[in-house]
This record gives sequence, structure tokens and C-alpha cells, in this order.
Amino acid sequence: MLNTQKATSMANHVVNTVIMWLFCLTVLMLIVPWQIISPNFAKQVEANKIFIYFALVIEISNFITQGIITIVSAINHKNYAKRLKKGVVTAVESLDFAERALLREFVLQRKSVLTLPLSEPTVRNLVDNCVLRIVDTVDEKTHKVEVIISKEARPYITYKAIGLTLGKMTEEQISQIMNARPEYAKEKMMQPNRVVVGAQSVNQLYRNKKESSEAAA
Repeated sequence: MLNTQKATSMANHVVNTVIMWLFCLTVLMLIVPWQIISPNFAKQVEANKIFIYFALVIEISNFITQGIITIVSAINHKNYAKRLKKGVVTAVESLDFAERALLREFVLQRKSVLTLPLSEPTVRNLVDNCVLRIVDTVDEKTHKVEVIISKEARPYITYKAIGLTLGKMTEEQISQIMNARPEYAKEKMMQPNRVVVGAQSVNQLYRNKKESSEAAA
């Protein structure tokens, strides 16, 4: 689709360039004193003046049409952006438990891009609501796709919106967050000493658990 839009835009640019040159040529034919430069050519211009004026009308009409299309497109784009923003805000405000858990993975894994199965209802719903945006084609074998948080949703995906906090968290809260992690979104391999969460309390808990495990061994 992107290539089609690019090709269409390039074709429109070529057509507009040609019409602009034709417009300049038409105006020159009408305003230049050809009687002084070339009397024979002046007679031909005079004899075909009706066709020259007709061409001029078509060229001016094209410019007016392009201007109207540009204005209408700008208005439509602005209205679409408003509707999109409103839809994203509504979607973020009404995130369910599974959707918050999935969005937390971007923080827990400290990644801007995650590879997720598009067949999962939670992933599909966030993509349909423009909270997540697909950045690559779907893998035919695994049915997974790379996604990012959309530009429109980023200002609203705060720690509070996805159930995290920058302050101190209790062990119970941390346990609930970690137990809610969707299996399909987790990294296959996690380094045991890797900092995976932005909140310091969660990192400290992992360090404490690791030390306790080593001491018990």
C-alpha cells in the first residue's frame, strides 16, 4: 500500500509539473508580441486563439481543482486525526487487565518493539484500537508480527495507565504484576541479573530473591 501511495504521489507530481509548463507556455503565447518577433507565428497564434484560451481554461481549472483537493484533504486529515486521538484516549482509559499486562511488557523488557502473535485477542484489539501499530509483515509460520506503541497512544501510556508506579511497590503488588505477564509476550530467555523493570522496588525484589536462592543452594 505504501508503494502504491508513493507511485500515485509521484505520478501526480509529474502531471502537475507538465501542466505548469503548459500553463506558462500558453500565457507566453498570449502575452508576447509575436508580431514584432515573428509575424508568421503571430498569424498562427491569432488563428488558433480560441484553442489557446480553451487550453488556458483547462489549465486554470486544474490548478483550482488541485487547490480544492488539497484543502479538502487537509480538513479530512485533521478530522481523522481528531477522531483517532479520541478513539485512542477512550481505548487507553478503558484498558482491561490483559491489555495493561501486555503493555507493561514494553516497560518490563525495556523494548520499543515486541514480536507478538496477531491471533491473540488482546493484541488484535489493541491494534484495531490504534494503541499498537504493526511495523512489519506477519510471519506466515508463527503468525507473529512486530508491533510498537503507536505515536498517538504514547502520551497516554503512562505508568499509571498500565498499573505501574515510579514509587515504592509492595511485594504483593510486584507479585501480581509479574504473575499477570502474558506468556506469549515474554522473552524466551531472560538473564537472571538483568534489570527488566523501571521501578527500583521490583529490581530490588529480584535481587533479593536471587540472593535467597543462592544461599539456600
